[in-house]
Amino acid sequence: GAGKTLMALEAAARLMVSGEVNRVLVVVPTRHLVKQWVEAAQGAGGGPAIPLAPPGWRPTRPLYEPWCGAVFTYQALVTQTTMLAALAAEPGYRTRVIFDEVRHAGSDSPWGVGAQEAFMTAATRIISLSGTPFRTADPIIFVRTVEGRSVPDYRYNYGEALEDGTCRPVRFAHVGGTATFQVPSGEIHAVSFADDLNDQGESYRLRTALETGGGHLTTMLGYADAHLHDLRTAGDHDAAGLIVCMDCDHADRIAELLRMRLGARPVIACSRLNNPDDPAPGPAISGFTSGTAPWIVAVRMVSEGVDIRRLRVLVYATNVVTDLSFRQIIGRVVRTDTGNGIDDNAPVVVPADPRLVAMADQIREEAPTRIAAPIVIEEPRPGRTTIESHGERSEFVPLDSTGDVGRIADTSGRTVDANLLAAAQRYVATTGSPIPPFELAVAASGNQGLREQLLRY
Repeated sequence: GAGKTLMALEAAARLMVSGEVNRVLVVVPTRHLVKQWVEAAQGAGGGPAIPLAPPGWRPTRPLYEPWCGAVFTYQALVTQTTMLAALAAEPGYRTRVIFDEVRHAGSDSPWGVGAQEAFMTAATRIISLSGTPFRTADPIIFVRTVEGRSVPDYRYNYGEALEDGTCRPVRFAHVGGTATFQVPSGEIHAVSFADDLNDQGESYRLRTALETGGGHLTTMLGYADAHLHDLRTAGDHDAAGLIVCMDCDHADRIAELLRMRLGARPVIACSRLNNPDDPAPGPAISGFTSGTAPWIVAVRMVSEGVDIRRLRVLVYATNVVTDLSFRQIIGRVVRTDTGNGIDDNAPVVVPADPRLVAMADQIREEAPTRIAAPIVIEEPRPGRTTIESHGERSEFVPLDSTGDVGRIADTSGRTVDANLLAAAQRYVATTGSPIPPFELAVAASGNQGLREQLLRY
């Protein structure tokens, strides 16, 4: 969310003005990003206007007036490598190639091989971009690698973006509680997120917590929806929330939970739709981006590069626990878009899974201490419990779960009760108080009169 697209377009525009290049080709991982780049190149957001061919352009079409370039996917590059190489090397043209989310293009992967074949010698200038430059299988093309680690020419991290006001701070709300499940051997386990489990136990606990029949996910959704409601009531009228799910069936069940809670089915962006009335993912995301609907429920469709600036609240309801996916998903809510004085932070509601807590801590450590800091739930951790999966006489069965937001702390160590913070948020939204809700809740923790006043809201 720090502005890679804007930077790359500005660099391309300057090279075109200087005459060093006169053609721009942009390679992206998804068709949605094709549309997003074309729109950005029209000067949206204060950037330069570079006339790129509209979405739907094919390499078999010429690139003359009125276009100076085009955007296409890595897959199109693989299937039409020779044609794109010819465009880059066309006599009279000097081509600038932009690789967006270049981590997809490993040196041995089909996308990476196609990119090298097309542009290794034909491109005058290449710029490679990635918000998550991680790849384990093979090196990323056109990127220097030292001992298996990518070495960027320029790095702009989350802390720097917060300092510059480019991104909004996130606030992590880790929801604790309990999970009860039956393992394949037939044994039933009841554990909490404070229990130290082995890998198998952690997997079962998280999957159980995220099931729609339990109280844990209900607590997560309730906490997030209440916060989103407060933001919209306080003046950020198009503020929206994203729920990232485990799979398409899970997304459909969560959509039904929200429908029962809100009276309307949320927007769904999923590769397989259970409800025939839900639009296809592309139109769903486009309509949600330009609309005012409060919630979008997605499975891998609203991830890297997707720019929906009105997203303010995130529910991490997926059992994917890799740092790459976690950072990509967090990046959906760090884009700033408010100029209305609303407390500009992004609540991120996640299960108190220790793996997710550790990833959140890494992001917190990047935040300057003087910035309004993320918030976390702290829980004691007793001894380790081992849960076995051998003797598979039946399937793993999630039975029940509970959720508890508990106490919330900022990075300076101050703690407040979650219910008191929620009351402070409602108070600020209702009265227009200039005091940030967390500061108000801290003050009320030591002032019984103020505490009682807030809890009436």
